[in-house]
Amino acid sequence: MSRLVNRAALVVRPRQPFLDWAASMDPDGPTDSRSFKPHVSVYLVAEDPKGQEETAPVKNYYEYIFGAELRNWWTDQRKWPTRRTLKLFHEWFEVVGQSVIIDLETTQLNVEEE
Repeated sequence: MSRLVNRAALVVRPRQPFLDWAASMDPDGPTDSRSFKPHVSVYLVAEDPKGQEETAPVKNYYEYIFGAELRNWWTDQRKWPTRRTLKLFHEWFEVVGQSVIIDLETTQLNVEEE
């Protein structure tokens, strides 16, 4: 049995500028996108309310995602870029929207609030 979930997904993969920043924080950090290729984050978001795109606009979520990705690597916010704009977000991360989310599991989906 499968269930169609009323969400879309933003698949976020770091680009070289993020990797350069991460490596500057931690000498054991990733140095190039090839070595860090398997790392992606998936964020469930609202479906596009107009039904024209794969997901709702990234601009609605980039601030949260940018912070989450930085925090996943380095928690001291004083070391984060001070101007985290949408333009910088797109320079640091590749984002691909996916509009169909299907839950193939039969067990209850657990959700933890942050």
